[in-house]
Amino acid sequence: MRFFILLGLLATGCSPLYIPNTRNVPLFREQGEVQGTILISNGAEAQAAVAVTDNIALMVNGSFLRQKISEPDNYTRSHVFAEGGIGYYKANRRSRLEIFAGYGLGKGTSFAQYYFFTPTFGQKDLVATGKYSRIFIQPSIGQNNRRFNLAFTPRISIVNFSEFSSNDNDPANPTAVHKPTEKPGLFIEPALTGRFPLAGNLQGMFQLGLNVPLKSDNYFDYVPLQVAFGIQFNSGSLRTRVY
Repeated sequence: MRFFILLGLLATGCSPLYIPNTRNVPLFREQGEVQGTILISNGAEAQAAVAVTDNIALMVNGSFLRQKISEPDNYTRSHVFAEGGIGYYKANRRSRLEIFAGYGLGKGTSFAQYYFFTPTFGQKDLVATGKYSRIFIQPSIGQNNRRFNLAFTPRISIVNFSEFSSNDNDPANPTAVHKPTEKPGLFIEPALTGRFPLAGNLQGMFQLGLNVPLKSDNYFDYVPLQVAFGIQFNSGSLRTRVY
């Protein structure tokens, strides 16, 4: 447990602009199952998913961060993100498989250096806000046990920032706006998720994830490592499907 807490502190110790959300890994067994999850990771997160047929499922996810920063500059670090997705799932006696695809929108404010603000404010770190969209493809494979379940999710994300703005954290300055012409960033975001029963239809869960860009020259900072802990309501947690 101390190891996971240390990783979480390291992951939240910087202030990057792109903060990937925790992977929603429902791994349904059958039609009619519903899941809802509240998590703490790089901020607060909420997830929901429903199995609309024996093979098709829907999900919605959201994350929120708001943090007062005093040094090296006094500002409010923030991040908000929401997405939806549709997926296919299948389960047998021993394992469960799924693949989701979806789209989301996000906005964040952080303190970093951006080359395109140099002509206006000089070459330095400054407070800037970025807006982005993300397309993701998320396959998962996991166990099908009544007790502890472990799942692996190698998510692929395409992150496209449409706009950056900054007034160098000084209301007296006019706001400079930059619309990037660079290609979207491609990320491989693998994660390991564990779930275990707590009481009734409530489960505990944790997730350890990595975020790896396929380009080394990204013009925005990102969270490289994530640790999440949460509580999940799972309407199917007490049922075992008969095959």
